[in-house]
Amino acid sequence: MTESQQNRPRLIVIAGPTAVGKTELAIRLAQYFETEILSCDSRQLYKELNIGVARPSSKELLAAKHHFVASHSIHDEYNAGIYARDVHYLLKKLFTKHEVVIMTGGTGLYVKAATEGLDILPTKNEHLREQLSYILETEGIEALQSVANSLEISDSEVDFTNPMRLMRAIEIKEGGEMEQTAKSEPFFDTTYLYLDRDRDELYDRINKRVDSMLAVGLEEEALGLLPYKDLNAMNTVGYKEMFKYFNKEWTYDHTVEKIKQHTRNYAKRQLTWFRNQGNYTMVDANFSKVLAEINK
Repeated sequence: MTESQQNRPRLIVIAGPTAVGKTELAIRLAQYFETEILSCDSRQLYKELNIGVARPSSKELLAAKHHFVASHSIHDEYNAGIYARDVHYLLKKLFTKHEVVIMTGGTGLYVKAATEGLDILPTKNEHLREQLSYILETEGIEALQSVANSLEISDSEVDFTNPMRLMRAIEIKEGGEMEQTAKSEPFFDTTYLYLDRDRDELYDRINKRVDSMLAVGLEEEALGLLPYKDLNAMNTVGYKEMFKYFNKEWTYDHTVEKIKQHTRNYAKRQLTWFRNQGNYTMVDANFSKVLAEINK
């Protein structure tokens, strides 16, 4: 670590796919560094969502102080730009008492916004940006390309391989007013790590997690949220499949299999996102290995 890095506060990002083991590892790191955790999960921040988003348990929340967990309502307007603003405000406080802060979660766009900034943010249609971000993370850039094609946006107008530019082109085409947001010089250093496991092991963990969610009440939780199924926050794996079951479109067994399948697909998309960012280092989901990578 250089002298300049030692003199600046440090944000350690522990990212990765769902069910890889981020929460447990982040807590151990927070305890090791005697610091706090910023969640970067675009769904765990909603207080109405618990079981279906694998929110940290009460015991885990007591083991290390967390921020952006059950902090907002599904009725609140929230997006990556607002998250970045809130994170910067909080980090200025946290870095007065901690040299290191941990950020963990699987919402890559939120991490990017908080640590690098976003070139352009919509001033009128935050809902569209949130929708496009979720499409990107759950279905991949191919789905965004399909949206762009449907709006008659050509690859001669915008780089179809750049998801941020593609989203901006869609927003502009849809008539949203845009504003340029300056990227301020970061006041902290960031270490980007993403966790990975053997693919079969990860998928097995996902399947078992879904079974556990169902055992502790996912169906009942989703039923209570049925009146709000049209809210953007409810366009979330686990809930949207249950809504189809409640609507008698799917059988229970089919619903369970679809939740597992869509969660596995989501994990694959998350891994693709972090691999393609260029500033992340892959590390096994092992505390000793992660700590060794941090201390390089």
